[in-house]
Amino acid sequence: MTIEARFLSNDIAGKLRDGAYELPEGSTVAALMDAAYGESGLDASDEQKTNFVFVYNNSPAQADTCLQDGGKLRVLFKITGG
Repeated sequence: MTIEARFLSNDIAGKLRDGAYELPEGSTVAALMDAAYGESGLDASDEQKTNFVFVYNNSPAQADTCLQDGGKLRVLFKITGG
């Protein structure tokens, strides 16, 4: 299946490719992130993993959200501060 991904944070977008990712049927958001990081030759730090915000087909998503062919995933980095 093909998922269109867009990484909307300078902290992660500089290293990960926006565009179409081919994944097996039944893949999750976490699987797409693993594929994107694997392709770039990098690993996400634990801090990055806890600060990702996912939007799948215009709805909030989690790492375990199941993806469907033709879906669109946006990956943002949580803004923190006080």
